[in-house]
Amino acid sequence: MTAQHIYRQRLQYLIYMLRHHKPGGAMQLASKLGCSDRTLKNYMAKLRKDGFDIKYSKALQRYVLADE
Repeated sequence: MTAQHIYRQRLQYLIYMLRHHKPGGAMQLASKLGCSDRTLKNYMAKLRKDGFDIKYSKALQRYVLADE
């Protein structure tokens, strides 16, 4: 498996988790993805740049897709 393939898989899995309301905070998400907190933040920055409206909900204590 190439690094690019792993990168795409992680981005797709992150989108899946956000859509299905599974994640918690950054540490939980990073753990589920098998990456560091910093890498997770880079992934979220990439997705935001690509048009995904990712927000952190203090009330729910997790990241969410704001448009869903």
